Amino acid sequence: MAGEIKVTSKLKLAKGNNAEKIIPAELSYDQTGDGSYSNVHNIGTTEESVAAFGDVSTFGWCYLRNLDTTNYVQWGFATTDYGGRMEAGEPAGPFRLEPGITLYLKANTAACNVRIAVFED
Repeated sequence: MAGEIKVTSKLKLAKGNNAEKIIPAELSYDQTGDGSYSNVHNIGTTEESVAAFGDVSTFGWCYLRNLDTTNYVQWGFATTDYGGRMEAGEPAGPFRLEPGITLYLKANTAACNVRIAVFED
């Protein structure tokens, strides 16, 4: 079977005279393996690392979502180097992971639940 992973995203801005709309077509990708991982992690205010995603042996697509209603979570791929931030309720991704990468997360002010989903490539 082909096209098991489908990615759709949309980004719109409308403020005053500034308007932008980015709506790419739905993209489909073949999944070579059949593994997937989805779990809610409680991320504290001290950096935490996640390098293993269950039975997923070849990292593919990753999706993160901060489930907290108040605090933000920083995330990145090197210790203390956070290139991303999820405000309360926000997602990050989907994006592709490099093979063997470690994900680093840190909550601001109080611990936050974060859904992490990874699909095998």
